[in-house]
Amino acid sequence: MSSQELALYIHALLVACMDPRDFYGDDLVRELRKRVEVSGNYTNPFLILVLCNAGDAMTTRDVERVTAAYDSQHRPFWTGKQISKMRLIIILNWNVSCL
Repeated sequence: MSSQELALYIHALLVACMDPRDFYGDDLVRELRKRVEVSGNYTNPFLILVLCNAGDAMTTRDVERVTAAYDSQHRPFWTGKQISKMRLIIILNWNVSCL
Protein backbone atom coordinates (compact mmCIF):
# COMPACT_ATOMS: atom_id res chain seq x y z
CA MET A 1 0.00 0.00 0.00
CA SER A 2 1.34 3.43 -0.91
CA SER A 3 1.72 6.25 1.61
CA GLN A 4 -1.09 8.16 -0.13
CA GLU A 5 -3.44 5.18 0.18
CA LEU A 6 -2.50 4.78 3.84
CA ALA A 7 -3.26 8.48 4.38
CA LEU A 8 -6.69 8.06 2.76
CA TYR A 9 -7.45 5.11 5.06
CA ILE A 10 -6.47 7.19 8.10
CA HIS A 11 -8.75 10.04 7.02
CA ALA A 12 -11.60 7.59 6.41
CA LEU A 13 -11.18 6.12 9.90
CA LEU A 14 -11.20 9.60 11.44
CA VAL A 15 -14.42 10.48 9.61
CA ALA A 16 -15.98 7.26 10.92
CA CYS A 17 -14.85 8.21 14.47
CA MET A 18 -12.54 5.21 14.61
CA ASP A 19 -9.03 5.29 16.05
CA PRO A 20 -6.38 4.94 13.33
CA ARG A 21 -3.83 4.32 16.09
CA ASP A 22 -5.55 1.04 16.93
CA PHE A 23 -6.83 -0.45 13.70
CA TYR A 24 -7.03 -4.14 14.53
CA GLY A 25 -3.89 -3.74 16.61
CA ASP A 26 -1.97 -1.70 14.02
CA ASP A 27 -0.98 1.94 14.54
CA LEU A 28 -1.55 3.40 11.07
CA VAL A 29 -0.53 6.90 12.18
CA ARG A 30 2.85 5.65 13.42
CA GLU A 31 3.35 3.78 10.14
CA LEU A 32 2.61 6.91 8.11
CA ARG A 33 4.93 8.99 10.32
CA LYS A 34 7.74 6.46 9.71
CA ARG A 35 7.20 6.70 5.96
CA VAL A 36 7.21 10.50 6.05
CA GLU A 37 10.46 10.55 8.04
CA VAL A 38 12.15 8.09 5.67
CA SER A 39 11.02 9.94 2.55
CA GLY A 40 13.91 12.39 2.74
CA ASN A 41 13.71 15.99 1.64
CA TYR A 42 10.38 15.93 -0.22
CA THR A 43 7.12 15.04 1.47
CA ASN A 44 3.66 15.31 -0.04
CA PRO A 45 1.88 18.04 1.98
CA PHE A 46 -1.23 15.85 2.05
CA LEU A 47 0.61 13.34 4.24
CA ILE A 48 1.50 16.06 6.75
CA LEU A 49 -2.14 17.20 6.81
CA VAL A 50 -3.30 13.66 7.57
CA LEU A 51 -0.79 13.34 10.41
CA CYS A 52 -2.00 16.65 11.84
CA ASN A 53 -5.65 15.62 11.59
CA ALA A 54 -4.84 12.31 13.29
CA GLY A 55 -3.39 14.19 16.26
CA ASP A 56 0.26 13.42 15.60
CA ALA A 57 2.70 15.99 16.95
CA MET A 58 3.74 18.48 14.29
CA THR A 59 7.39 19.40 14.13
CA THR A 60 9.23 22.39 12.75
CA ARG A 61 10.53 20.06 10.04
CA ASP A 62 6.94 19.25 9.02
CA VAL A 63 6.19 22.95 8.56
CA GLU A 64 9.43 23.38 6.60
CA ARG A 65 8.55 20.45 4.33
CA VAL A 66 5.11 21.85 3.52
CA THR A 67 6.54 25.31 2.89
CA ALA A 68 9.31 23.88 0.69
CA ALA A 69 6.79 21.88 -1.36
CA TYR A 70 4.78 25.00 -2.13
CA ASP A 71 7.84 27.15 -2.76
CA SER A 72 9.24 24.56 -5.18
CA GLN A 73 6.22 25.17 -7.40
CA HIS A 74 7.13 28.87 -7.56
CA ARG A 75 4.05 29.71 -5.56
CA PRO A 76 5.08 31.38 -2.33
CA PHE A 77 3.13 29.73 0.45
CA TRP A 78 1.92 32.58 2.62
CA THR A 79 3.86 35.53 3.84
CA GLY A 80 4.06 37.58 6.98
CA LYS A 81 1.22 37.15 9.43
CA GLN A 82 -0.47 34.42 7.41
CA ILE A 83 2.47 32.01 7.60
CA SER A 84 2.96 32.79 11.27
CA LYS A 85 -0.68 31.93 11.96
CA MET A 86 -0.45 28.73 9.93
CA ARG A 87 2.68 27.62 11.74
CA LEU A 88 1.02 28.32 15.07
CA ILE A 89 -2.02 26.27 14.10
CA ILE A 90 0.13 23.34 13.02
CA ILE A 91 2.37 23.50 16.06
CA LEU A 92 -0.61 23.70 18.41
CA ASN A 93 -1.78 20.56 16.63
CA TRP A 94 -5.48 21.07 16.37
CA ASN A 95 -7.21 17.72 16.58
CA VAL A 96 -10.34 16.38 14.99
CA SER A 97 -12.71 15.24 17.71
CA CYS A 98 -15.70 13.00 17.24
CA LEU A 99 -18.70 13.72 19.40
